Amino acid sequence: MKPRTKKTLLAFHRWAGISAGLIIVLVGVTGSILVFEDELDVALSPDLYSAEVKRSRLPLDQVISQAVRTYPGWRPAFVSRLDDAPGRTLTVTLVDAGGNERQVFVDPFTAEIIGERSSLSSMALIRRLHGDLTLGAVGENALGLLSVLLMAMFAIGLALWWPRKERLPGALTVKWDGGSRRVIRDLHNLGGVYMFAFLFLSAVTVPPIVWKLTAPQVGPPAPAAAPSSAPPSAPPSAPTNPGPPMQARAGGPPPTIPWQDAADAALEAVPGSWLGFILRPLGPQPFFLIRVFPPGENAVARQTTVFVNRYTGDIIRLSAPAAPTWMSLLSADFAASLHSGAIAGLPGRLVMFVAGLFFPALFATGFLLWWRRRQRAD
Repeated sequence: MKPRTKKTLLAFHRWAGISAGLIIVLVGVTGSILVFEDELDVALSPDLYSAEVKRSRLPLDQVISQAVRTYPGWRPAFVSRLDDAPGRTLTVTLVDAGGNERQVFVDPFTAEIIGERSSLSSMALIRRLHGDLTLGAVGENALGLLSVLLMAMFAIGLALWWPRKERLPGALTVKWDGGSRRVIRDLHNLGGVYMFAFLFLSAVTVPPIVWKLTAPQVGPPAPAAAPSSAPPSAPPSAPTNPGPPMQARAGGPPPTIPWQDAADAALEAVPGSWLGFILRPLGPQPFFLIRVFPPGENAVARQTTVFVNRYTGDIIRLSAPAAPTWMSLLSADFAASLHSGAIAGLPGRLVMFVAGLFFPALFATGFLLWWRRRQRAD
């Protein structure tokens, strides 16, 4: 590499790391915590996730209605279940007019409210910091751009370190007797080299997650045809589960089907699965987004995502786990599975947990190198 090119790349690598360093540290540390989010959440708040097992579960609409009655002025956005343990509560996430979220934990057998917490709870705040810096869409876009910057930094860092063939063995070890500056530089370089694949993976999977386009293109059912002389068909039977569906506006689409009907459609499409997540968009999107899992599983890599028409209950699209391809990287769900290491089970999660901690380590060693260089120059 030409000296001038190397100097330019080194300046970019150094100043990009210093400028975005604190955000990189924040994202790395919160990402490591979120690798074991479910386990930590249950350990910190065990009472919120436990209910006494009864004979049968209540329909979703009855559970959601109880949460809405308890907190007037809040609308249901989605319902989730941590795993398929028999006594696991349901988490109903409500949203108010200002976009604030509230998690309500409900007994699925009695609809009793077990507890609640705002979006400012410890784990929820960590999730927001990692996902959008608590800035919403602006923060998501900023993190998407940051991931592109990180990919460039990692690639440039590897290129700057790359030694000649005869020097490779020595370049792969820390020279502990080479002075403090040499030790810091070796730790910085080798930390990036040995973790390069996982650090780069954590960055390259961010754009598909942040800028996902998963919403299927489907509209509401076509309006009924003009009356004819043929005898009218029998009206569809009323849903058997309690809780009224969302009412249609005059001249608008038909009423939204009940939550439980949408969940049943997804579970019927994927026999033997259990319901882990169901979202009814608060906007005009004409679908339920539902995630189901095989028994005993709750990893992103094992989920099946089902889009159900919110007016008719028909299956719009079903995305089941499949052998990964290069195009899989464009899928938000697959990218999230790689991002957290869940695709490789516990070993993969442990590796990504460690990778997240390397972000602050690399920033600290890089900052020290810059600071000591600046002191020498002064």
